[in-house]
Amino acid sequence: MSDIEESPKNSADEEIVEEPEVIHKESTTPLFSAIEEMEWTEALGIVTEDPVQVRTWVRSQGSENTTFDWSVWRRLPIHEACRRQAPAWLVSELLSKFPESAYKTTHLGELPLHLAVDKACAPEVVNLIIVANWNAIITQDQAGRTPLDIIDRSELLQFEDYRIVFESLTRCHKAFMDVQKASMEEQAALKRKQKATFSAVSRRHQDELRSEHEKQAKLRNSLEDLKQEIENMKEDSKSKDHQIKKHELEKDRWMETIRDLKEQIEGLNRDLVSERRQNKVLLAKIEHKEQEISDKETKISILSNDLKNIAASNRAEVMDCLNETEQSMRTMVSKQIELQKLLTLKAKDLKRLLIERGIPEPEDKRTP
Repeated sequence: MSDIEESPKNSADEEIVEEPEVIHKESTTPLFSAIEEMEWTEALGIVTEDPVQVRTWVRSQGSENTTFDWSVWRRLPIHEACRRQAPAWLVSELLSKFPESAYKTTHLGELPLHLAVDKACAPEVVNLIIVANWNAIITQDQAGRTPLDIIDRSELLQFEDYRIVFESLTRCHKAFMDVQKASMEEQAALKRKQKATFSAVSRRHQDELRSEHEKQAKLRNSLEDLKQEIENMKEDSKSKDHQIKKHELEKDRWMETIRDLKEQIEGLNRDLVSERRQNKVLLAKIEHKEQEISDKETKISILSNDLKNIAASNRAEVMDCLNETEQSMRTMVSKQIELQKLLTLKAKDLKRLLIERGIPEPEDKRTP
């Protein structure tokens, strides 16, 4: 149970009620004057017709040339009604038109309940004001008096009206204190529950916070590992980039070497073509020389036969010529043989050169 509020609270949508103020005897409201004169029926009619007067303050400025006077006061119609022992039906109407008036104090800090108790208003009036402002039971005026303190005097309790009001206030005070005690106990229980809940939540929060810190620590470690891996990857990337550049340089060198080899191959191919042409020329020359040798051997054979025939007829004369001719022929044959050997040697060297260079040997186009 929450504490009872000292004054009613206006909601956000409610407008603040204006409380005008007038000077006593100069511009006193008709309602206040009717209550002063104890014209209760007239006062009720004014309340019904003009509710604004219910919340209009009346101030008395007192007599001249005084620093303190009982004639200096400030009251609402509800205060004056309690002072004049107004009937319960009028007090009820005043409270219904301006419920906040039960919380308003005079210049001496007196609530309507203080005045109602002090002036021995009817118990119904006292109960109406208590219902309107229950906190008034324990509220003190400027003199430090509660309503119960005002009436708790032996000389007043001799009167039945005071005694009835005293008993009612005593019961209300006890009920109020019981409510306050129950409220305080409930608040204490709520505080203990809140404290226990807070402790449990705090422990859970601490556990979650510790777990979160551990997770964050793991994440930081993972992050450091990832950073290290990234650095390693960067180093590997740099190393690979270096290797790639190195391979590219080697590739460029190999491409340059390949271009050089291609140029050399092209040169060798040109040389090969030239050597093939020269080889053809040499083969043609060899064929021609072999044909010449064959022709000369045929002539020699013919000449030999002719010489034999001549020798047979003129052996003596011809012998010398024959010997000379034979000697010439032998020399010529010897030279032909040497030429044949030289050509054969050249042919072998050419074939070996072709084999070393991987060039296929040209087909022999000579007629068998």
